[in-house]
Amino acid sequence: MPRGPIAIAAGTCAIAHGLMPVDDLMPRLLAGQCLLQPRPHLGLAAPACTFAPAFSGLAATTLARAALDPLMPLYATFTGTAALWLASTKGEMAPWLANAQAPHGLAALVANLAKSNPGLPQTRRLVSNACVSSAQAVIEAAESVQDGEFARALVVGADAVTPFVAQGFHSLQGLSPTGARPFDATRDGLCLGEAGAACVLVPAQAAPRAPRLVGWGASNDANHISGPSRDGSGLALAMQRALAGIDLSSIRAICGHGTGTVYNDAMEARAFHAVFGPSPPPVFGIKGSIGHTLGAAGLIEVIVSAQVATTGLVPPTVGFSRGEAEFALDVVHGSPRQLSPGLVLTTNSGFGGMNTALVIAPGKAPWPA
Repeated sequence: MPRGPIAIAAGTCAIAHGLMPVDDLMPRLLAGQCLLQPRPHLGLAAPACTFAPAFSGLAATTLARAALDPLMPLYATFTGTAALWLASTKGEMAPWLANAQAPHGLAALVANLAKSNPGLPQTRRLVSNACVSSAQAVIEAAESVQDGEFARALVVGADAVTPFVAQGFHSLQGLSPTGARPFDATRDGLCLGEAGAACVLVPAQAAPRAPRLVGWGASNDANHISGPSRDGSGLALAMQRALAGIDLSSIRAICGHGTGTVYNDAMEARAFHAVFGPSPPPVFGIKGSIGHTLGAAGLIEVIVSAQVATTGLVPPTVGFSRGEAEFALDVVHGSPRQLSPGLVLTTNSGFGGMNTALVIAPGKAPWPA
């Protein structure tokens, strides 16, 4: 259980669709824009996936640097012991696709970042835990700062889409041929995205105007190697741990994992009802707009949730038009919804049964400064 808040001193992300920074991304999310484009040429065995990412061909290192580089000057203004958490499902795969003997994976990704950023902390921790990777990295980093192990933490998440990744999801029949529709009754799969994201975590008193992490939790339902527990009990447990000591009525909105797959979104709806009762807070998701960015997804959603907590302005869920009657959710869609600034809960779930939940309190607008 968290004993005190941790400030998100700054957060950046870069979406491969033109390497878009977060200041450009938020207006597009609020406008309900879909940044996915047809990409049928990712080396799939069959042309079932016509909607994949705004596929750039960029390496994971490029995506991570695009998010990390703008953050380094602010990171340097904080002093004291520091550590880097690097989160990715695959790390750097581009060299391996060309040469099986080439360095690849997370070790290659962190080595590449160290070459271009000599100011990176010498203590480096790697997290590869499917789709919760960067959310788990945020939790681990926050706990280390809170415990006094480090005075500041730098968290980076990045994943690029390659034919190797696209083939994997295609083999699971998890890709939508028509575009991801999170929480929609007609959803039929996810769309892949690629991105880099980064944030700086420090004790709350070191950045008093920044949004704060005020609760977090994780669980593993150990249900299946790729399928979530259908009853949502694992995610519900992670949320209960994150929300311990917090008045549930103070949660303004939930940023759901919302992949657009049949089982994930149904599981989330059940979990939200288990924790909040028959009328959960308004729910939104961003994967219909930018796709599922895998190891970067959780951190991007933390950054977006910090914006929502601070401004109260909730982006619409791209792809959603009609929800399900069972375990019905109030899904924000069509246009942004203005709420009062306040606490936002963001959740993620991943292969292997992992679940994470983080509660974010507002900072002083504008953020990031």
